[in-house]
Amino acid sequence: MKLTICRKALFLLIALSFPRGALAQVTNVMVPSADTFVRLQAPAANYGGAGAISVSGSAAVNGVGQTNGLFDSLLRFPASNLVASVDASLGTHDWLVTRATLRFFEVGAPGNSLFNRGVGAFEIRWAGSDGWVEGTGTPGAPTTDGVTYNDLPALLVSGGSVSLGYFTNNGFDGSIACNLGLTQPLVDDLRSGGLVSFYLTAASSTVGFTADSRSFATASARPSLEITAVPRPAPPLLSILRLDNNQVSVGFDTVSNWNYVLQRSGNVSAGGPVIWANLMAIPSQPSNSHVQFVDGITNQPSFYRLSLTP
Repeated sequence: MKLTICRKALFLLIALSFPRGALAQVTNVMVPSADTFVRLQAPAANYGGAGAISVSGSAAVNGVGQTNGLFDSLLRFPASNLVASVDASLGTHDWLVTRATLRFFEVGAPGNSLFNRGVGAFEIRWAGSDGWVEGTGTPGAPTTDGVTYNDLPALLVSGGSVSLGYFTNNGFDGSIACNLGLTQPLVDDLRSGGLVSFYLTAASSTVGFTADSRSFATASARPSLEITAVPRPAPPLLSILRLDNNQVSVGFDTVSNWNYVLQRSGNVSAGGPVIWANLMAIPSQPSNSHVQFVDGITNQPSFYRLSLTP
């Protein structure tokens, strides 16, 4: 959305104000419809019915000092209820996602010797392929009825994947909150109301991160995806105030999580191309603010434009 205002030198300028109150927000919590871990040392085995998911690096060891190799995990969430709920609160698709948080309950010392332990970094990636099958395998009775380690290369290539950030486990029992990067593929997936998949993989050799899965008996310990959305902000107004014979102040209010670019042109006639020069760029900020730009007065008309992008 764009707003253009013209001002001519040596004329009294009209000042406009745009009051900005606090924006309402809606938070929605989703639980996974599927999750599983997969292992390099058992590449054709499925563990979709396990009570845990796990991510492990090559150097992590279990409780008796043995290494069980690399573990990765997959989770899938349905976003249909998210869209219906937020649409009902904020208007049909008239909203923006401002936060996405994956929450886990870590098991610091898993009782099953299959799982490695250790503190380290792991990566969470958005996965574009949602067609993988959870399966019913468990650590004590692996199956072949769902996704396996062997399936990962094709799965990640066919749908693509995008990094949402790197995180570190704690190494003891407790909750972990992972605030995900709001990449365009993730936001588009959430707003479409379809399925949203995540791929967790080791980013350090020492990580041995195990967390309760959706199959775990205690519901409050299962993974969840928390989404916060706010109404799409109204177009801001530019306030233009003459400071003296040489300067004017151009001001506007910003809304958090939007990017702003203030531009100026000396000619916006329909007869030729319009060239806009960037005066100021304001990147996405965590809170609302008021911005002022001081510009010099010339003997030529000046036209200001404010561009907004989420």
